[in-house]
Amino acid sequence: MKKLGLITGINYHNTSYELGGCLNDAAKILEKLIKEFDFQSKDIQLLLEEVATRKNIIDGLERLVKELEAGDIGVFSYSGHGTVTADLPPIEEEDMLDEAIVPIDSLNDRSLLIRDDEINEILSRIKEGVHLFLIFDSCHSGTIYRLLPDADNGEKMIKKMIPPSDSVRKIQSVVNEVIEEPLISKSHPLAGSNYILLAGCKEDELSYDDGQNGYLTREIVKYMEKGITYQELYTKVRDAVYIRSGKKQEPQIFGELITKKILE
Repeated sequence: MKKLGLITGINYHNTSYELGGCLNDAAKILEKLIKEFDFQSKDIQLLLEEVATRKNIIDGLERLVKELEAGDIGVFSYSGHGTVTADLPPIEEEDMLDEAIVPIDSLNDRSLLIRDDEINEILSRIKEGVHLFLIFDSCHSGTIYRLLPDADNGEKMIKKMIPPSDSVRKIQSVVNEVIEEPLISKSHPLAGSNYILLAGCKEDELSYDDGQNGYLTREIVKYMEKGITYQELYTKVRDAVYIRSGKKQEPQIFGELITKKILE
């Protein structure tokens, strides 16, 4: 049985969108996998800062999908900014927007964003019997961008979302004028039958970074241990993040492996 990992962390150092905890997130996940879940460092690809480009992230994910066979275990974690962009083929979003993660090179060229549809297309090639755990400590807000105040406890809260471009704001404006009822997704676009997704927040919320770690990753590392199920992990993580964020961030879990034991 192989255990393979792709761990990505981007702080966007020396940019106007700089975060503080994403490199630490990657380090914590790496340590957890090696020390407690029997992963080998030679089987984990670590993409940080300038090497966390669109090409490298996609190539790394495609490698996971290609090399994982039935009975194997994989982990893909992303800690960085999220955003929204115009829905491109396959056209399927009611709000006409795709959620996206933000590779380092996409800050200056939004065509290099990695859309959820692109990730989903790669994941659709996973072989039957593979067990893949996805962690997205970022914002995936498909309907709202808003500014939120600091936490009630005075803790610094850094929002992990890149504001939409002018063209995306225009799409949002047009859709909001035409459609009176708010659009709510019934499932996450990355939900799958043989992988589990733990996402930082609801699609109308933001994920937060305290300058040391993402709220989601901090609690995953704290509560993730051998023998518990994804449902048990999620319940602990959700409650902790929800309280810490002043009820502004509620992690979400998707996938049919929810009752399976973590990375077993």
